[in-house]
Amino acid sequence: MVECRGCGVSKPVSAYSTLNASGALRPYCKPCNAERVRFGHYNITKAFVELLREFQQARCAICGTDDSDGRILHIDHDHACCPGRRSCGECVRGLVCSNCNAYGLAWYEGLRAELRTFDVLNQYLADPPAKRLRAER
Repeated sequence: MVECRGCGVSKPVSAYSTLNASGALRPYCKPCNAERVRFGHYNITKAFVELLREFQQARCAICGTDDSDGRILHIDHDHACCPGRRSCGECVRGLVCSNCNAYGLAWYEGLRAELRTFDVLNQYLADPPAKRLRAER
């Protein structure tokens, strides 16, 4: 059993990935490590995501779908902001459901400006929850 540095729970060795070819274990269990990588990609902290989730009342920022039934809210960010693979963190806009993330925003942002006529999406893009949260803090 090995204690995870992230969640503090002692778990079997099989719950950890190896760090490198030497076979040394990562100090974080697989779920905690995946979370660290995800938050690192967006350059945000777990605390910020928890604040944002609370600010959005655990609902998708676009359609209002509740995440209580096990649906995951995805971190949405402005892809046009940062040229590299990592986000600057300031371009994180909010938490959205998979449908709004994959089928709503991806499609909508690809439209020419004169075709962007959906008020709900325009409002989200103009004044996203993460921007309002940052302004309050």
